[in-house]
Amino acid sequence: MDEDRLKELRQLVDQIMYASTKKEAQYSIRRLEFMASMARSEIDPYLSGKLGEVISFAKEASGRVKDKDHWVRCVEECWYA
Repeated sequence: MDEDRLKELRQLVDQIMYASTKKEAQYSIRRLEFMASMARSEIDPYLSGKLGEVISFAKEASGRVKDKDHWVRCVEECWYA
């Protein structure tokens, strides 16, 4: 996966996590899921699983949620593992 695609994935994850509402995050979620489905054919299964976890945790962190810091930390740990 090239640097530009990784950068866009990271930007989308940030947009999702810091969206003020889950509805506001919907476009970024759809775009991220689309990009992830394309990337899965290019990366090994372990990284594919990690990407799935990042998406899941980012969705949990979106909007006004209890313990948002926890979900952001989960994304960060997964992203950099």
